[in-house]
Amino acid sequence: MKKLLFPVLLVLLLGACAGSDPWYDDPDDEYLTNSTLCPSRRNERKLAKQTPKQMLESNKMPSINFEFDSAVIRHASYAVLDKVAEVMKMTPKIKLVIEGHTDLVGTYEYNDWLSGARCSAVKDYLVSRGIESESIKTFGHGKRKPLTLVDSPEGRACNRRVTLRFTTRDWKTVF
Repeated sequence: MKKLLFPVLLVLLLGACAGSDPWYDDPDDEYLTNSTLCPSRRNERKLAKQTPKQMLESNKMPSINFEFDSAVIRHASYAVLDKVAEVMKMTPKIKLVIEGHTDLVGTYEYNDWLSGARCSAVKDYLVSRGIESESIKTFGHGKRKPLTLVDSPEGRACNRRVTLRFTTRDWKTVF
């Protein structure tokens, strides 16, 4: 019986993984798209499915989510970042503004550093994809611009993010 059970479970598991969309593998996805705490993030599943052309036209991109106390990009975010890189390669005059945010846990000083580290991780990934470093500006807000003040796992997950937006403006007029 054990010899039969393992191969069956393996086939089921591999079959489930093969058809999965990386965006739906995000552990906080349910919090972020179904929660009343994050109404501004309800459309992120749709935004993640945009083509690069649609992303450019709408200038709306899903947030890049992070684990607590981490600046490591989640696997689920690479597909979105690859589309952003594609847009920037297709449109050389376009620039990208990356803004980092943290949850409300910790000091202002630490969260300023963490939000900047999250921005840098996203920028470094895009540069590794062939995007010019000078076409990307980052700003870490720390915990100063939360989407919610609710201190719960859902509320904290809602606030841990990096937002992206395209611009063609001169850098002096962006910040």
